[in-house]
Amino acid sequence: MLIHENFNLQPHNSFGVSARSKYFSSVRSLEELQLALQYASERRSPIYVIGEGSNVLFTKDYPGLIIKVALTGVQIDQESGVVRVASGENWHNFVLTCMNAGLHGLENLALIPGSVGAAPVQNIGAYGVELASFVKHVKGLDMSTGKTFVLNASDCCFGYRDSIFKKPEGAKFLISEVTLQLQLDWAPNLSYASLDKEFYEDPVETPQRLFSIVCRVRRRKLPNPKLIGNAGSFFKNPLISVTLLEELKIRHQDIVWFDTDDPNIKKIPAAWLLDKLGWKGRKNGGAEVSATHALVLINAAKATGKEISVLAQRMVASVLDEFGIVLEPEVRIL
Repeated sequence: MLIHENFNLQPHNSFGVSARSKYFSSVRSLEELQLALQYASERRSPIYVIGEGSNVLFTKDYPGLIIKVALTGVQIDQESGVVRVASGENWHNFVLTCMNAGLHGLENLALIPGSVGAAPVQNIGAYGVELASFVKHVKGLDMSTGKTFVLNASDCCFGYRDSIFKKPEGAKFLISEVTLQLQLDWAPNLSYASLDKEFYEDPVETPQRLFSIVCRVRRRKLPNPKLIGNAGSFFKNPLISVTLLEELKIRHQDIVWFDTDDPNIKKIPAAWLLDKLGWKGRKNGGAEVSATHALVLINAAKATGKEISVLAQRMVASVLDEFGIVLEPEVRIL
């Protein structure tokens, strides 16, 4: 295990912002992870864990140890459809591996940036599908005790872009492996309205076709972080009461909303709220709102993390002022 000091984090966050950490270590095994934790403990150093850095915004230098999880490996049980995958695997490549092995369900989640370990933390979702539907259990290490843990799906407390790993009681849980139950028989989920438009002239008849369409839609809407720094959708879609929705319909007859499992709660596309306020293309220093998707903040011109954060705060304030709705970031801001 190698510990770096005064380490440049710019290549390790998808926004590509400049920041440094006091210490940095890339770990490839649980043994290396435990050594890194011991190193931090001896120096009473704070710890932050990243995968591919696709869901974090550094607004300043980090005063402790950044641990990059680089555990790899995929084990597929072809007969049962159960897949075990190490947390350091690239998510998109993993989706492709499963599809090519004849195991299905994840095609709608193609091209989501980041590592497998980050997927349960966010309970990633796209186009009508959420990861929680496939999770059997999650393994990892409790960084506060050094002991391993195994959580089944119900223990993970999955919610909309939420899980126990984002709550105080799970904040010290580092994910090392995820076990999923995938589908042996392909049954496409085509429920998402914006995705349906892609099928009018070219029906989806294979999982490969669905995978291809999802990738095409995402590439059209979301800039490639390897070319333009970004973290995909910056904000969650807010959940509001039916009462508030009815009030908003009076002033905004074209408001878009979706049902949830709770008949008293509706989901509003954050992109619709921001579009109504004209946020596409607006800037703050080198930070900019994408001209093609109002939910995406980009590092357009050597932006600092602070410039991106301030731009996001202004967007939140404008939505609250106009609609009485609080936008919550999907991205972790440090």
